[in-house]
Amino acid sequence: MASPLTSACRHLRWLPRPLWSSGLSVWDLFGKEYGAHLRGWVAFLSLVWMAGVLAAQIHGGVAVARLLGLADPYGLLVVLSLIFVASRMDLRVASGVFSACLLASGLVLIYALFSFDGLAVYTLAVPTFLADLDTFGPTQFLTISLSVCLLVVTGAGYHQFLMMSGRSARSAVMGCVLAGLALLLIGFLPSALVLAMETSGALSDMPDGKQVIPWALSKVAGTVADGLGAGMLLALSLAALGSGAAILRAMGSALAASLPVQWVSQPWMASLMALFLGAMLAIREQGIVETMVSVNVIYLASVGVCFVALLANIMLPPEQARTTMAAGLAVSGFIYVMGWFGLLDGRADTLSLVLGLLISTCVAFGLRLLNCHGGNRVTKSGR
Repeated sequence: MASPLTSACRHLRWLPRPLWSSGLSVWDLFGKEYGAHLRGWVAFLSLVWMAGVLAAQIHGGVAVARLLGLADPYGLLVVLSLIFVASRMDLRVASGVFSACLLASGLVLIYALFSFDGLAVYTLAVPTFLADLDTFGPTQFLTISLSVCLLVVTGAGYHQFLMMSGRSARSAVMGCVLAGLALLLIGFLPSALVLAMETSGALSDMPDGKQVIPWALSKVAGTVADGLGAGMLLALSLAALGSGAAILRAMGSALAASLPVQWVSQPWMASLMALFLGAMLAIREQGIVETMVSVNVIYLASVGVCFVALLANIMLPPEQARTTMAAGLAVSGFIYVMGWFGLLDGRADTLSLVLGLLISTCVAFGLRLLNCHGGNRVTKSGR
C-alpha cells in the first residue's frame, strides 16, 4: 500500500498535465474553467509580468544604443521604434535574422573569453557561483527563486508552443532537461568574461554595468577587423530587438484578450499599448533582474492560488475565484506601489509575493468554508 507521501508525490507529478494537454494559454485556460470575465483578468495580469521582460529587453537595447553614441532619450525612442517594427515582421524571416545574430554573439563571446584568459574562471564558475550565493539575503534569494520558478509554470502563455511540440510528455520533459543543461554550459560565459576582464583591469573606465557585455564583445570583434566592432553592436541590438519583438507579440495577444473592444483588436494598436507599458517600467532605470522580479510577483500573487487549484482539480466557483484573485492583486499591488516610492527599503518584492499569496490563500479557504457551512445549513433546514 502506498504511503501518503508517495501518493501526494504521484499526484503532484501530474499537476501540469491539464495545461500541457490543453494547448491553451493561461488566460484561455482560466476562461474555460472560470468564465470569460476571469479570462480577461488573467490576460491583463499576464501583461504585468511580460511588461517586466520587455523592459529588460529595452534596457539591453538602450545600453547598446548608448555605446553607438545615441544619447538619452533618443536612444530609448529608437529602441522602442525598432522593437515595434520588428514585431510586425514576418515571423519566419525575423526568427532567422535574430537567431543568426544570437549565434554570432555567442561565438564572439567564446572568443572574447579566450582573449582575456578567462577559461580558468569559466571552469570554476559553478563552485564560485554557489559560494557567492550567501551574498544574497535569505528573503531576496527566496523571492527571486520563487518568482522565476513559478513563472515558468504560470506564465506558460509565452512558451506553450514548446510543451505542445513534444511528441509525448516524456519527450517534452527530456527536451526541457537538455535545454537546461545547455543553458548551464553557456549561462556562465558572460559572467566569466566579466570577471576575467575585471582581473585584467579592462573595466576600470566602464560607467554602466549594463554596457559591459556589449562593450566587451564589440572591443574583441574590433581587434579582428576594422568595422567589426560596430557590426557586433548591431548584431547585439538586433538580438535584443528580436527578444523584445517576441514578447511584444505575446503582450499584444494578452491585451486583445483582456480588453475585448474593437480598436484594441487591431494588432498594431495592441502592440503600441503593450510597448508603452514596457517603456514605463524601463524608464525606472532599475536593474534588469530587479525589473523582471518586481513585476513577476504581482502576477504570481494574483493568479497563483487559483492556478494551483485549477491544476489540482479543486474547482472554485467563478465568484470565489474572482474574489481570491482580487485579494491577492490588491495586497501585492499596494505593496509594489509602496516599494516604487521607496517606502519599504528593498523588502517590497518579498512582502508583495508572500503577503499576496497568503491573503489570497486565506480568502480562498475562507470562502470555501463559508460555502460548506452554508450548504450544511440549507441541508439541515431542508430536513
